Amino acid sequence: MAGEKRHPIASWRVTLDGRDLTDLMRPRLLSLSLTEKRGEEADDLEIVLDDKDGQIELPPAGRTLTVEMGWKQGANLPIGLIKKGTFKVDEASWRGNPDTITIRARSADFTDAFAIRRERSFVNATVGDIIGAIAADNGLTPHIDSDLTGKPIPALGTGARSDAARLSELGRRFDAVATIKMGKLIFAPIGKGQTAGGKAIPTETIARNQTEGSPEYSRAERETYNGVEASYHDIATGTKKTVVAGGGNGDGKPKRLKKTYASETSARQAAEAEHKRVSRSKATTSIPLALGRPDITPERPITLTGFKSEIDAHKWLVKEAEHKMDGSGGLSSRLKLETI
Repeated sequence: MAGEKRHPIASWRVTLDGRDLTDLMRPRLLSLSLTEKRGEEADDLEIVLDDKDGQIELPPAGRTLTVEMGWKQGANLPIGLIKKGTFKVDEASWRGNPDTITIRARSADFTDAFAIRRERSFVNATVGDIIGAIAADNGLTPHIDSDLTGKPIPALGTGARSDAARLSELGRRFDAVATIKMGKLIFAPIGKGQTAGGKAIPTETIARNQTEGSPEYSRAERETYNGVEASYHDIATGTKKTVVAGGGNGDGKPKRLKKTYASETSARQAAEAEHKRVSRSKATTSIPLALGRPDITPERPITLTGFKSEIDAHKWLVKEAEHKMDGSGGLSSRLKLETI
């Protein structure tokens, strides 16, 4: 990372419907926080402004905010503003004594069209067919991980359902996420560690001395499964059969999925996806950074050093990232990580 050996100075920029509001907001900013989430979950933006002179108007719902955050100077920090996305205002409030304005917005990548229910179904299709159709209907270019594009889908989401619901179901089936970036509908496995262009996302190393406050680590041993088992109805024999993903690695019984699937293909896909989710949830950690890193986003691989040996031994993945500016020019981050 580029950087200069000077006192760190953070920077930011906010525009409303293309109008730069940074200079107007700077003397009034109390806090600006952005929470980035994985996949089709909307990112959340909150801006709190000082309104002691009563001169700030509440922005109407639906107005578009764009946000950039970063460092103007500082040692071992990424210098320059990082584009954090476009957001639609969906809530604004005022409170007195002291007078403040709070603006809340959600990422605008997933348009309203994704929430509209429409009658259609996919039978004997592939992941590529489904993502391609949804992308075309929403004016996007599909970008599908090569390991997923040809995966068969016996049936998906018959009846009136939204595209968001279909993408969510497809993601659960393959332990994958759908995201929208720069006009592309991207569908890729969680933890694949690749950009939209197929390049490897570099692993970031975070040392204990880069943190402040209270890092947290948790390891759950309440349920130790030896794989995941899913049942399906075999039409040819009229009997129920099972498949197991990830078994044979020790003691314990496989986790059994309650649903009975219509085909062996669907059952195996569900078992494999659940096995990956169970493996990731075995350990989690929350890392507060004194000097914020808005360049670190969900799905970034992380290596930790200087913590407990057990913690350092894990390979980590960013599940959620929160970045916060304050009125004095500080920029901090909190990363929620899970094992991969």
